[in-house]
Amino acid sequence: MNIQRAIQEFILAHEVDNCSPYTLRNCRLPLVRFAEWLQSEHGVTDTEGLQVIHLRGWMNHLQKAPSRRGRPFTDSTIHQYGQVLASFCHWLEQEEVLEKPITPRFKLPRVEQKFIPTFTPEDVEKLLAACEVDASRFRPATRKALTARNRAIVSVLLDTGIRRQELVSLRLGDIDRDLRVLLVHRKGNRWQQVPISYEGFKPLHEYLSKYRPYLAKLAGRTVARKEDAVFLADDGEPLTIEGVSQLFMRLRKRTGIEGKRVSPHNCRRYMATTQLASGRSPLDVQRQMGHTTLMMTNRYASLNVEQLRRSHELHSPLRARNVGESRPFGSGYWEE
Repeated sequence: MNIQRAIQEFILAHEVDNCSPYTLRNCRLPLVRFAEWLQSEHGVTDTEGLQVIHLRGWMNHLQKAPSRRGRPFTDSTIHQYGQVLASFCHWLEQEEVLEKPITPRFKLPRVEQKFIPTFTPEDVEKLLAACEVDASRFRPATRKALTARNRAIVSVLLDTGIRRQELVSLRLGDIDRDLRVLLVHRKGNRWQQVPISYEGFKPLHEYLSKYRPYLAKLAGRTVARKEDAVFLADDGEPLTIEGVSQLFMRLRKRTGIEGKRVSPHNCRRYMATTQLASGRSPLDVQRQMGHTTLMMTNRYASLNVEQLRRSHELHSPLRARNVGESRPFGSGYWEE
């Protein structure tokens, strides 16, 4: 089978499996680039000529060649490309397109586990204070509405730990104001109820009750329906993923936070590390974040050094040096 046709059928199988457009895009791009490289470097255009040495060669090529932006590929990006390629080849084996399996002999390159610093309480205060919208760009009413929206976005991300895509996918019918619970569309086409604290819900409630109706009128909507988006842009249309990213780019410039990422995902890290350090059950944090296993949740536990520092201080081996050096006072206050 022609490799380009095989890629199309692989993507079609994912579409039938109700994978998200984001997942489909992340599968298609690495495979198309692999097919182009395979043809130019080895002249292979059919799955019949596919060998495990080609898979290893593609990984090595990514490790040495710059990306289209001129920068080297990160270890995590190469690992992700390798996972997509292995999944594609495994699908070819299951469909019996490949006569001999090659994935058992294909090993993904190791990924360097880098330390990614998260926010501090002082950083959080700076983020919330920087949500004010520039008065020169908008009318006073629009400026107040967007400022309230920004504070609601930052508060929800910090308090619940939901992802950027999950945030923009929220609809009015997904918010339970009595229980303070959000119905979130998770990865893998799963729906989950995610609790939000009173402190996190208060800015959201203020935005929805006072300012969202004004933004909706900018797009000609005077009636709020359950399926309408929670967060709106400055033109009244639903806020996009790119809109959230642009908001955090402005927050980074305004806060002056250096040495750490100012991003929606770092809000997620802050929630996880803070709750794990305060003693919340890892199982509860796992459910809060939407992880299917504890393995990913444990990675967030290792990001917080403060709890580890306090534990080490308490159990320091140097503190144990004096244990047992004091002289005993006998066995009791009585005669044998």
